[in-house]
Amino acid sequence: MLQMVDFIVAKEIGIIIVLFLMGIFIVRWYARDKGWSPSLLKALITQIPWLVFTLLPVLLLVFPINKGIFIDLFIIVSQIIFITSLGMLIISVIYEKELLVSLICIIVVQVILFVLYNLIDLLYNLYNTLVVISSITSGTSRGGMIMYFISLFALLGITIFFSYWGDRMQLVKRKRLIALISLITGVYILTYNYLLLYETFYSEFFIYLFMSLLSSLVVAIILKQIAYRSIPYYEIRELIQLEKGKKILEVNNLVVHYPLMAGMLKRQVGAVKAVNGVSFNIKTGQTLGLVGESGCGKTTVANAILGIVDKTSGDILFNKELIPKEYPKYLRRKIQIVFQDPDASLNPRMKIVDIISEPLKNLLGITKKDEIRRIVLKLLDQVSLKREHMDRYPHEFSGGQKQRIIIARALASNPELIILDEPTSALDVSVQAQILNLLKKLQKTYNYGFLFITHNLSVVNHIADKVAVMYLGKLVEIGDTEQIFNSPIHPYTQALLSSRSEIDVKNRDITFVIEGEVPSPIAPPPGCTFHPRCVSDARTKECEYERPHEIKIEEGHYIWCVNPPVGFTPVDEE
Repeated sequence: MLQMVDFIVAKEIGIIIVLFLMGIFIVRWYARDKGWSPSLLKALITQIPWLVFTLLPVLLLVFPINKGIFIDLFIIVSQIIFITSLGMLIISVIYEKELLVSLICIIVVQVILFVLYNLIDLLYNLYNTLVVISSITSGTSRGGMIMYFISLFALLGITIFFSYWGDRMQLVKRKRLIALISLITGVYILTYNYLLLYETFYSEFFIYLFMSLLSSLVVAIILKQIAYRSIPYYEIRELIQLEKGKKILEVNNLVVHYPLMAGMLKRQVGAVKAVNGVSFNIKTGQTLGLVGESGCGKTTVANAILGIVDKTSGDILFNKELIPKEYPKYLRRKIQIVFQDPDASLNPRMKIVDIISEPLKNLLGITKKDEIRRIVLKLLDQVSLKREHMDRYPHEFSGGQKQRIIIARALASNPELIILDEPTSALDVSVQAQILNLLKKLQKTYNYGFLFITHNLSVVNHIADKVAVMYLGKLVEIGDTEQIFNSPIHPYTQALLSSRSEIDVKNRDITFVIEGEVPSPIAPPPGCTFHPRCVSDARTKECEYERPHEIKIEEGHYIWCVNPPVGFTPVDEE
């Protein structure tokens, strides 16, 4: 008898210790989900009352005490009142939260631990039953065990499918939690009935499978309805005209380095300095053209703004608010991008109506098919496409039409800033003109802000209001389009404009070529990174070791150079 008691006590203590460790994990998960401190020490202190008041009744089994109704009452009171009250007070002190918030936290944790305790106890009894069945030769028992596992797999498949099924479920954050809770309910009922009637389970397994499946589906329906109420639903509004001249994007000293790993331990041995201190701003109704040679870091700037790559340092502000590392959904609606290759941006297995409606479903929470088709039709009309294009596939369109579809998808979430990463480089010249005129028309109508990334200077001259010139991860000149094209100051900008190809019947030769190769961004030259290729008269020995500094040419026109141009006095020094 004593050996049996000792075994029960040892088993209970083992389960309690396991649940104590799981409780620490649950508290940290809850704290991280609510934006609290995920400190391991705080979670450990929070779970100590649960450990003490759960172990105490178990340890009383060792002592020869008359265990009557008072002991049972003490167990219930200690686990409900003492654990909840002390846990609530500890959470409110450690995490500095209100008592109601702390009470909700401790109740959630205790409920999860209670479910896990019963589940572990049920699995332990199931294991013992399977061991007994495997040691006997009864065909009914073995048949019941087989039908139990068949029922279990059927329950798993149907419950998981139903938990994830539905258009709005893609907007729910905790789909896995819904599926897990629903599964636990059904598995518990199925396993409990099997352990209770395992000799007759073979003949009546269909009834128990139906009961467990019905309970899982009912719980899943309830949890899904609760989850649907938490979905942020945004009313789709007509494309409206934004306030012109409002500063929407500020990039301050942006730095993006890609680490280089080597060796068996994969230690960092260097970094690709893709962007190395870039600053600019964009206003509504304004287009900033970002130009430079291939590999200078233009696309990396766009990816950093979109949160696709992590910035090493610097600040990116949208509407005067710092963009956090974990990109929020409301910014996904406000900032959109049009990629260079339309074929790579469109899913060939989806119809156009489904492609354009993705932002409507994922960002705005719109799932009604009639409403989606109505909105998509309006967006297609904005980019000069027709109703019959809605139910076609991407391979049925030309390059220009595909780019229009991507622009329509970018407009779907009512953005304020659109990043255009060389949107016309893969198109014919005539189609380029159509897309550029479409973009200018949309901007004139709705005052979108554009960040236009390209290496085509003629396109920039046509569409941009301001131009920023990049070289090897840094800005070398920025100003209005007329200032850059009519009076370029920096030697690199002059070289770019001189080397662009133009149609000239009398002179068919290329008159200017920038000498030398672009240095490696892994180990850029000291001082001015352009000095090995610079042919300016202002070049001196200082360019080889001094870093360029900002020089104001005129209002809104700046260059980054070591020495001012020959015969020029900087505005700041006058």
